[in-house]
Amino acid sequence: MKFYLSGGMEYKKDLGIGWRDWLTKELEERRHEAVDPVKLELPDEHGKPLQARLTVLKIAGKLDEVRDLCRRSFFRKDIFGIQLAEALVVYYDGAVQKGAGTLSEVWEAFREGKPIYLITDFKVEEIPVWLIAETTAIFSDFELFLGYVDNHSNVIRDMMNAKKVADEVLGGIY
Repeated sequence: MKFYLSGGMEYKKDLGIGWRDWLTKELEERRHEAVDPVKLELPDEHGKPLQARLTVLKIAGKLDEVRDLCRRSFFRKDIFGIQLAEALVVYYDGAVQKGAGTLSEVWEAFREGKPIYLITDFKVEEIPVWLIAETTAIFSDFELFLGYVDNHSNVIRDMMNAKKVADEVLGGIY
């Protein structure tokens, strides 16, 4: 199975590289694959992450440039990554609460009928109800999630159920 690794980047010091690299390795040991949006991101003309350029533009008040660059780069890259994957893994932490990309990715995966696995140490009452409604399962840590996906039939069953739920909820809208 291919899992898209969704989580905060804009407000993470390392763009979330550390947990994504670790989880990619763990998934590969379980005969799964990861689609890492950090690795899909093209650097700017100076070799720096595009996210850093967007932050500079945002602070400078160049919002039209932010819109253009984000729409041409991130939207297409992230949606393509989600389409490549069979499921979404969402690391929900403080950085996600400050941003918007992860929540948009979750909606896109839900709309596409893909399982969404949320990993967080937040209490359930601190998680938005929309996000809870979009998820297939919520795990309090990565080890519990990995134990779950060790059994490939769990993910296959979740794939069938997620598609059914999306069709029931969104049928005829999209």
